Order: sequence, then C-alpha cells, then structure tokens
Amino acid sequence: MNKIALLTYPYLQSFFEDVITPFRDQCDIDIHTFDKQYSLLDMIPSLISQYQGLCIFSASAYPFLRQSSIELKKPVVFLDRHSVDYFKTLSAMFIKNRNVDFSRVILDTSLVRMDAVRTLENLTTNLELFEDHRINFLEDLSPDDFYNMEDKIEENALDYWRMGKYDMILCRLANVASLMEKEGIPFMFVYPEKYRIEESLENLLNRIRLEKQKEGLPASIMIFTDGDILSEYYEINQESIRIQKALLEFSKNYTSNFTIQFASQGYEILTSHLVIQRITSDFSCCQLGYYLFSTIGLTFRIGYGIGHDIASARINALNAGKAASESGMSCLVSENGNMVPLQARPSSSEINGQNNSASYLSSRTGLSPITLQRIRSALEFLGTNEVTNHELAEALQVTVANANRFLHSLLRSGHALILDTKKSSAKGRPSRIYRIQL
Repeated sequence: MNKIALLTYPYLQSFFEDVITPFRDQCDIDIHTFDKQYSLLDMIPSLISQYQGLCIFSASAYPFLRQSSIELKKPVVFLDRHSVDYFKTLSAMFIKNRNVDFSRVILDTSLVRMDAVRTLENLTTNLELFEDHRINFLEDLSPDDFYNMEDKIEENALDYWRMGKYDMILCRLANVASLMEKEGIPFMFVYPEKYRIEESLENLLNRIRLEKQKEGLPASIMIFTDGDILSEYYEINQESIRIQKALLEFSKNYTSNFTIQFASQGYEILTSHLVIQRITSDFSCCQLGYYLFSTIGLTFRIGYGIGHDIASARINALNAGKAASESGMSCLVSENGNMVPLQARPSSSEINGQNNSASYLSSRTGLSPITLQRIRSALEFLGTNEVTNHELAEALQVTVANANRFLHSLLRSGHALILDTKKSSAKGRPSRIYRIQL
C-alpha cells in the first residue's frame, strides 16, 4: 500500500484527519505538522525517503520551496485556497453578522507589507484586484523577507490590532489564525473545500501509480571499452573475466541484480528504469564508470537506454553508446528519446565531505564503506528506510545473523533506532522494525 505524508499546520490537524478518512482504505496517510513554513526545509528531506508522495497545505509552500535548494524527488501536490473558498467564507461572515463593516476587516496576507494592507472593502469592490492579491501577495519579496514572512505577518497583525486598525482579520495563514485564537482577536479562517482536497489526493495517488509503472520500464546498459565500439563478440580472456567480476561486484554492492551478457559491441546489462535511476544518482552521474575505473583501471564508454519495451531500451542504449563514444562521456537516452550526458564520478553524497559520507560512517559504525553502500542500496531498492532484520538480510542476500550484526553496529553508532515490532508469519518472537539513517 502506498504511503503518503500530508504536511499541514497544527491548527488544521483535526480538519485534515476528518477529510482523509475515506482514503485510508487506499493508502497509508500520516499527518505531519509544522509551525512555520521554513520548518519544511528540515522536514521534507527525511520524509521524501519514507513516503511515496507528499501533500503540502500552505499558502506559500510552492514558491518558497521552489527558491530553496530542496530536491522534490517524489510526487508532490500543493494545496491552497481558491477564490470560491474566500467567497464562501465571506458569505458565512455576512450571515453571522449582517452589520459587519468590510472596511474594518483586513486580510492577513496583505500584512506582509505595512504599506500594502488591504481591507475587504478594497478587494470586494474590485474583483480583479482581489484575484491579483490572492495570487501575487508574495511578489517582489526578497529571499530573507520570504523566509520570515509568517513571523512578519504575525507581528504586524498584533501591532495593527493594538493600534485599533481593524475589528476582524480574515485568515488564509493557519499560523495567524492560531495566534488570533490565542490572543482572543476576532478572526475567520478560509478553509479549503473538502472535495478539492480529495481531488488533490486522487491526483497524487495517480502520479505515484504512474511513477511506479515508470520505474518498472525495461532498461539496457551497453558497456564499451575506451575508444572503440567493437564489431565482434568479446573473447573469453583474462581481461573480460576481470570486467565481468567487477560488474558483478558493483551489482552486489549497489543491490542492482544485474543480468550481464556478452553483446556484439561489448557487454550488455538488462535491468530497469528504477535501477538506472538509482545507480546514476537520479541521472546525475555515472557511478558504474567510476567504479570500473577505480577497480580495474580501465576507462569505459557506457550507454544507458530506457524504453517501453526491451527492443526500444536496447536501441536507446546503442544510441547512447554512440553519443558516449563521440563525446567521451557516458550518456543516457530516456524512453522519450531525451539524451542526458553522465560524468563518471561517485554520487554527490560520497564526495561532498558531509557527515553522511562512506568514510565518516565507516569510522563511526565499524562497518566497511562497501557494506554501508550495500545497505544504502538495499534501502533504496526496498523503497523505505524502515526494515526488519529478515527484510534487510533478504535484500542484501546475507544471513539474518549478518544482518543483525549490521543493525547492532548502526544502533550503537546512533544511525538506526528501533521503531516498533511486528508479528512474524512464522512462529517465534515478533520482528523488530528498525529505522536506518545513513
């Protein structure tokens, strides 16, 4: 069953709990709350590795994350309010108090700048101005102002109230609504229509299904020696044995389950879109070429091909191989015919010197860099970082005793924790569920 994370403010948690109830039969949905949108910068990277998709409810999350350095590698949908949601709220406000003075009701989003505060009277008499403000209220903000936008609006809302500038505030920002409720200031919150949330969740689930179908597309990797594309089959000799051995070691270390065979132009590996995406670090580099050069000292031109069937994947791999021979870099041709050059190097996580590099983790855990890489690859293969010892053993193709040894080393170093237990299908003690953080 697919796992989805819904990110929203604490103020709206109970509202969304009610909305998502019908979806619990279709997928696992967990609600994660954040107080301010800048908290998303810390939350999203860890959630991306745990869930197949994210649904984020925030008035400004999309433009905020777009200007950040966060890579959204999974399907993500953003929820916000439509103009219809505003008018339904205004109708409810008018029904509740027919004497409400629209010139004394302000919008929280207009408080991002003290010189641009808008009242309902300003906006309801000019629908074009209202729609422009709804869409573009963050326009021309500097990165620093954007980052602190919610804090600034809260500060201005309190200052305006103390100065007697308004009688009520119409809230689009859940953090402002929460503050108004705490301070006893009259407000109305603009809730999104439930059917629009349901449509967004359906859209997210459809995108996840499409991603899974895409991951299963067949792929071919053609490997050529430096300089030439051979016209005859490789002979069985010492060098070809070394190459095959290195390919099998790479497959084992990266949990790739390669099917390797001779081809008229070198070697061919039959695999899938998902494996190529993983071993090229999301199509950013050629770790295979780097590994082969590091282990056997030979330079290769590698052509990666993804297709809608095996035949088209092989044609794309051959075309990528020809481009690699001309450019001197490995290349990938996608199922849509797009060409992507790939430099032979390790993934950025292995060369950026951060604390999650293999050498650093090896010194902390006592496990070899190769073992750590295999565990990382196994988690990527499984699509989760929450596993039992049996699941890890099966993915690594090692004994349960060895998997337990790896997990105990990670526990001692603080790179794993025990989340829960689950009943085993066989007799015996329940299996522990570990969350591995590498």
